[in-house]
Amino acid sequence: MLYKHKLSTKNFKIMKKIVALFVVMLAFGINANAQQKKAVATKPAANQEALSKKAAFSEAAIKDVNTLSEFVKLNADQKVKLKGLFEQKHMDLAQDLSSERKAVLADYVEAQMKSYLEPAQVAKVEGNAQLMNILTH
Repeated sequence: MLYKHKLSTKNFKIMKKIVALFVVMLAFGINANAQQKKAVATKPAANQEALSKKAAFSEAAIKDVNTLSEFVKLNADQKVKLKGLFEQKHMDLAQDLSSERKAVLADYVEAQMKSYLEPAQVAKVEGNAQLMNILTH
């Protein structure tokens, strides 16, 4: 015997709404996905520029660490900490800062550098004003 089922108009309207909602969600999903792919295509150029800037900051920081290590002997931990400090310094200086902000940044870099160095190293670096100026500005 065949099962006969009769849809009521109320059930039929609900089913139509569910199908319509599914179609609309599918359409928006496809549209959003297509827009994301276009945005991803333009990102590599901007990403490449950011990577090159990051590499330049890293090279400048390594140069500062090497300059300091020629003057005072640094251990590996100090070199890592100072490299991070000098990278941040160069990133901050790359922005358009006022002379007051640059002075505050130089004071901050000097204070952090002194906290990473041993007292004998700090005394030796403070004795060389030209080196301190190069490292903090």
